[in-house]
Amino acid sequence: MTYRAQIRSHKAFTLIELLVVIAIIAVLIGLLLPAVQKVREAAARMKCSANLKQIGLALHSYHDTYTVFPAGYVDGNTDINSTPDNDMGPGWGWAAYLLPYLEQNNVYTQINFSQPVGTGVNAQISQLPLTIFLCPSDPYQQAFSVYDSSFTNPVATVASGNYLGCSGWEECFTGASGNPQASWGTDGLAGGFGQSGVGLFYRNSRNKVASVTDGMSNTIFAGERSSNHAPSTWTGAVPGGRCPAWMATQPFTAPNTPPSQAPTGPSGSAYDNADFGEALVLAHCNATHLPSADSPIFDPDVYYSMHTGRGANFLFGDGSVKFLTSGIDPKTYQYLSTIAGGEVLSDW
Repeated sequence: MTYRAQIRSHKAFTLIELLVVIAIIAVLIGLLLPAVQKVREAAARMKCSANLKQIGLALHSYHDTYTVFPAGYVDGNTDINSTPDNDMGPGWGWAAYLLPYLEQNNVYTQINFSQPVGTGVNAQISQLPLTIFLCPSDPYQQAFSVYDSSFTNPVATVASGNYLGCSGWEECFTGASGNPQASWGTDGLAGGFGQSGVGLFYRNSRNKVASVTDGMSNTIFAGERSSNHAPSTWTGAVPGGRCPAWMATQPFTAPNTPPSQAPTGPSGSAYDNADFGEALVLAHCNATHLPSADSPIFDPDVYYSMHTGRGANFLFGDGSVKFLTSGIDPKTYQYLSTIAGGEVLSDW
């Protein structure tokens, strides 16, 4: 008896069929990737909003304890007519004083608040990254060097942070004392100066809930700034330090570029447009600088984000967090920045 082997033939893919399969897979990936990125960004924006809500609760817990909100930053320069180029330190900012109310008491107890930010006994702790102060959409979250006014020597290295206290509608340099004057130069719409032009936070501020006569739900307490625009930190206003504006050049300067390597544009380099240490922890809102709107932008002390939708998250005095876009009415945006401006708001 003979057995006949049965031969089964296997048909292979032709080259054309293989290319068609690859093309289909590529199309599917192309369709799926934007959806994945959109979901990822939505999650990052929600986490950023949650961070600000926790910070809002911490601010009110601090107020419950001390009957005032923390100072924008603490400095030995107590002259309300003095600009921050005369600051002396130590410079610890509002976010650092909130640490015990954000489950970061172990960090808080390691800080010597009588000594300057980023140096001496505070050098190591000042470089500690804290997730509560970081927006997940910002990829530039490493510690960064802060240079002096000559832009030759780094005076400190500090941890990154994305949330800045609101100092009002005038530039932070002008409003750092809480008593800005028109003669110092301003941007934005003409508006109230002195006490009527300031926000909750400035140098050595001691504002209370009662100070916010414009209403807690109508007043911005803090907002976000991405590191591709300008560096910021949870620690404080580094004494003698400067805050560069990375987006002052086109193309933009890469974040954390040293002064010796910073490219120069028609308006100078990022360091030529630098503000002083107060801009590391404070920002301002006005009709000239809407959220995530300017490009290029020469003021480091404004709000900006890497979220889609051209806008940024903002914490209001009532603890709510709202995403304000660059399409917001300019007057309204400016009016929301002050605590006692007495402005009449339109619907927003």
